[in-house]
Amino acid sequence: MTDAVSPRAEIAAALDRLIAAPAPLLVIADFDGTLAAGSRDPAAARIEPAAQRAMRRLAGLAVAQPGRVVVAILTGRTVTDVAGRARVGGIEYLGDHGLQSATLARGARAESIVAVVEPGFDGHVIPAEALASGVAETLGRPPWLFVERKGPSVAFHVRQADDVPAARTAVLEAIAAVERQADLGDHGLAPYRGRSVVDLRPRAAGGKGEAVERLLARDRPGAAIVLGDDLSDGDAFDAVHAAATTGRLVTGVAVAVHGRLSAPLEVLERADLVLASAREVGRLLGALAGRLAASGKGVSPG
Repeated sequence: MTDAVSPRAEIAAALDRLIAAPAPLLVIADFDGTLAAGSRDPAAARIEPAAQRAMRRLAGLAVAQPGRVVVAILTGRTVTDVAGRARVGGIEYLGDHGLQSATLARGARAESIVAVVEPGFDGHVIPAEALASGVAETLGRPPWLFVERKGPSVAFHVRQADDVPAARTAVLEAIAAVERQADLGDHGLAPYRGRSVVDLRPRAAGGKGEAVERLLARDRPGAAIVLGDDLSDGDAFDAVHAAATTGRLVTGVAVAVHGRLSAPLEVLERADLVLASAREVGRLLGALAGRLAASGKGVSPG
């Protein structure tokens, strides 16, 4: 798949295949650049209204008939952060690329969500905090650096820099300097995939691919659709395609969002469909919810 946006007929055919497959249908969406328009400032990200409406409608269907559809947001952000930005109840939130998880009840306040962190990673909290503080200090706390603390992980966002590749290199050099100065040894953290971020997370935690695998094993869906825009989402695409190839899924659809921040070619090439924006994501998910309701396999909430 190139960076050309998919024609409506192709999108409609993919949605029809998803609806025709045995239940449940698994819907997995990234947040930044997918449900929310891409932004140079991570703190400014807000969910696209059309995407929020569609996710809420899907959530209503999931609550009405739990065996028909399962909805999840899978993101590098923490669960608390993304739940406050998405504000969709009745779905699962998977934060830190799947290391955190929580379900927000339908009608519950996003502020009430409590995340569960996968066990076995407590030992990474101290080195992650040492790197969070040390890297920022080593770089002189530049205005383009946004440090996201996530317990056993830490992400250094550089998308606000004028030269993103150079900023990313500077962060990696600062990490190495802090590791030497603080004598951190082998702390078990390693960079995960990302265009404009150095996301240090426990090596053993895996990433979005492993998170999708866990959902597939738990829910045993007949079909799955995964939407994303960054390198980490390519891992989720691969997991869904592998499941379809081996027969664990009847249909698997990977959707790349080539929006305000262009999706990497590597991600576009692994996608079945390409959309132009978070608004188009909302339209696609809204159409999916409409087909579910009209199929008689779900009940529309409103």
